[in-house]
Amino acid sequence: MLPEERRGEIVATFLKMEAFVPEGKNGASIGEMARKAVETADRLSVATDALMPVLRTALVINWKESAMKSRYERFRCKFPEITTLAALKDALDKAEPVHFCEHYLRINATNEQNPKYKLLKGLTKGFLDYQRDQGIGSEIEAIRHWAAHVDVARLDADPIGGIRGVGPGVVGNIRLNLGLDAIKPDRHVIGVMKQHLLLDVPHHCYGKVAEWLGIGKRRFDEVLFRYGQAHGISG
Repeated sequence: MLPEERRGEIVATFLKMEAFVPEGKNGASIGEMARKAVETADRLSVATDALMPVLRTALVINWKESAMKSRYERFRCKFPEITTLAALKDALDKAEPVHFCEHYLRINATNEQNPKYKLLKGLTKGFLDYQRDQGIGSEIEAIRHWAAHVDVARLDADPIGGIRGVGPGVVGNIRLNLGLDAIKPDRHVIGVMKQHLLLDVPHHCYGKVAEWLGIGKRRFDEVLFRYGQAHGISG
């Protein structure tokens, strides 16, 4: 898919990025942080919590991970009765959008067009409909089934991919939260791909690039994301 003579050059650049130690990370290299993320994936791959991948994904768009985490943890602590997508949909249906954003998510929204609210509502209904239509027994099984079958290159034809706000980044984030070996093509990953690895390929091909290099997709994603974040690189 790419010139064979570039493989060694790209791998060497990747290894240098892994060895980089960002400021304020207690001396940990990007490679060490990536290895921990890969280890965490084993736990996520057997998790039965369907709410987590959806809520974390909706909260992280256009926000730093730290902002997402604080609001996610607050939600789980303050609303312990909402543990399923069905319970979340009930809360979404009963509350006015602006009130829901403020009360449940600690987001100052001015109307129902808030992108995090819209994505959360769309994904919640979308996965519940998918579970029903596919005849799948549980919410998490439905999400995992979708994640294993979605074609990122043809999202418009996908029942979840067709939801407004769902793109390759959202798909990648859900997959990562399920513990899958996946890549989330966010702005940092895209920027590093283009500016440092000098690879200009479609987002849905990033996984094939990692395979061509002999690097796990999750490791590839973590290193590119953290390197781009540390250097302010975006695509």
